[in-house]
Amino acid sequence: MKTQIIHLEQNDDVVSVRDKMSWAKTKRILLVWPARQRLLTRDLDLLLLQRHAANLGAQLGLVTRIPNVREVASELGIACFASVSQAQGSHWRRRTLHQKPKRRTARPDLRTLRAEVHPPLLDWLAHPVTRLTFFTLGVLAVIAVLLLFLPSTEISLNPQLRNQELTLQVNASPGITTVNMAGSLPARKLTIVVEDSQSTPATGQTTLPDKPAEGTARFRNLTTSVIGIPVGTVIRTLAEPPIKFATTRDAVLAAGLDKTIDIPIRAIEPGLTRNLAADSLNAIEGELGTEIAVTNPNPTSGGAERVVSMPSAADRTHLRSVLLAQMRLQAFAQLSEQPSEGDLFFPNSLVLEKILEETYQPLEGQPGETLTLTLQAEFTIQYAQASDIRSLAAAALDAVNLKDWRPVTSTLKIAIAGDPVSNGNGTTRFTIQATRLLIPNISDNSVKRSVLGLSVDEARVRLQSMFPLASPPRFKLTPAWWPWLPFLQFRIMIKE
Repeated sequence: MKTQIIHLEQNDDVVSVRDKMSWAKTKRILLVWPARQRLLTRDLDLLLLQRHAANLGAQLGLVTRIPNVREVASELGIACFASVSQAQGSHWRRRTLHQKPKRRTARPDLRTLRAEVHPPLLDWLAHPVTRLTFFTLGVLAVIAVLLLFLPSTEISLNPQLRNQELTLQVNASPGITTVNMAGSLPARKLTIVVEDSQSTPATGQTTLPDKPAEGTARFRNLTTSVIGIPVGTVIRTLAEPPIKFATTRDAVLAAGLDKTIDIPIRAIEPGLTRNLAADSLNAIEGELGTEIAVTNPNPTSGGAERVVSMPSAADRTHLRSVLLAQMRLQAFAQLSEQPSEGDLFFPNSLVLEKILEETYQPLEGQPGETLTLTLQAEFTIQYAQASDIRSLAAAALDAVNLKDWRPVTSTLKIAIAGDPVSNGNGTTRFTIQATRLLIPNISDNSVKRSVLGLSVDEARVRLQSMFPLASPPRFKLTPAWWPWLPFLQFRIMIKE
């Protein structure tokens, strides 16, 4: 008979094997276990596969050497073989239905078992008086539970408040790194760069060359050739530094030794110093100096100077001091805007750290009606941070023995008494006045314990006598008609 052989894999389970069996079109399905793999070892697995094969109208067979699988297959009537060839050449036995196992003991009497589990009540327990008594006790127990757990109360307390004040002398220094309860705190530093310019009229005077001197130069031929003298030929004195003149027109010196020609000249630079005596110009610049000799037979004249305004050294010093004073005010104003609210500046600690840029216009030694100075400077100032001041004040206030009182959160206020005073070593001293509100330490548990089971009036009198209250306590009972406070603490809520 034709057989459908299905080789199982190590990851197969009942669901995957049933899917593979569903594709079989033969009357016999042979499942082959992989070597040394333990699959489908549960009794239920083989039973489900056998039933699925029966639904498909096929007979199931196994090829496996796993002892417990073969044992279960034998109990279910499934044919087992050692190899595929043996399965194909052998007759498969049909599944035999197992008989239902016989009971080894007698069937139990259900009435007897029920009587053993639920024995009959005693006569006195079934008596009406007994039942009424237990019912009454149950009702009373329910009422007692309601009396304990039903009532609740909210107590509103208004504790007294009192002020705590302290005046403290504070020292701030850059050398301090942490807040010290003795009155020391860090002096922090803030830096800013300020740039500004200012002008002032010049008060000094100086003379400047105004007109160039003019005259006549006599050129003498040292050769036998004609020599051209172009306009702009430069002649000068022999002294150092030389004074120079230039010819104002072209000229031709006739050929012949000691031939001469007079040519107009003008000083290259203006000024009185260009008015020279006769025979002061004796040298020619350029190649012509080896062919021609020169002199001025008459003095040069016409050189002049004029008086102009020029910033003096005093102008520069005064303008610098005024501008720096102005920039200090600007630096303090700008620095005051940067820190957070509550920071305390030390005005006397404002210091000019360095000049980054300093430009005068006009430059030193140059004339000008107005002197303008542009400065860029770096300033620093010391200040006490608001958080440091608050930490110091809070620590100093906490150092006072408060006994049964505690501070109210966010009520700390600090005022600066007088102006900070800075000395030469960088330490600044100032005085602070710190105030805050205190509230009594009232324990919720002590309040609850003191009023358990009391009436409202009794509880009010007791609380006022035990705790410092600004006004009588208020009670809100639930239910409102209930006359006493609860007997359980967790049914009482305290509200301040």
